[in-house]
Amino acid sequence: MLPTTFSSRLIVAALALAIASGAAAQRNAKVEKKLYRWVDPSGKVHYTDALPSDVVNQARAELSASTGMVQAEIGRALTEEERKQLAAQAATAAEAQARIDNSRRADEAKISSFRTEQDLRAAYQERQSIIDETVESLEAAIDSQRNSLHSQMGLAGDNELAGRPVPQRTISTIGDLRKGLQDQEVALLQRAAEKQVLGEELDRLVVMFRDRQARGLAPQDPAPSTR
Repeated sequence: MLPTTFSSRLIVAALALAIASGAAAQRNAKVEKKLYRWVDPSGKVHYTDALPSDVVNQARAELSASTGMVQAEIGRALTEEERKQLAAQAATAAEAQARIDNSRRADEAKISSFRTEQDLRAAYQERQSIIDETVESLEAAIDSQRNSLHSQMGLAGDNELAGRPVPQRTISTIGDLRKGLQDQEVALLQRAAEKQVLGEELDRLVVMFRDRQARGLAPQDPAPSTR
């Protein structure tokens, strides 16, 4: 008769072997056979249990051999040109996202020092007032420039009507006045554009400021990380 200790060891070993065999059987049961569905260049649909070497890079579907259900859809392999295009698109998207992130951080920095929305609005209204003053000065200068131009063109017209040559000095002055008028009109358009951008920026920052307040963030508190 075997000692009790030896008999116990045999039982334990038998149980371990049975458990291991059961686990292996479960793993094997999980490895289900696949079928592949693919279309050849002529449009004919094929079902095979193995992929021919010339089909590996083609689009195909993987199906369960037991149920016939589609388990995965595999797209065709990309060409080198397509991979380059996708890489370029990804780089462009990454650059665009970086600009958005940088703009967001810049906006956060702009509003971080304002204690109230009124302070924020007052700062931007002051900047807008400066632009308005510049616009008024430009408009006055443009009116004066136009009057001077009309006067010089009138002198040139009088000379031509009298059959006299227009003095070179008058011609030069007219050219300078026209160039100055064009420059001032461009500057006026630029100031108008700046004021519009400033107004849009203020609207955007007010929304951000209110959002920070709604989240209970103090002016100097950093925004929580979204990662």
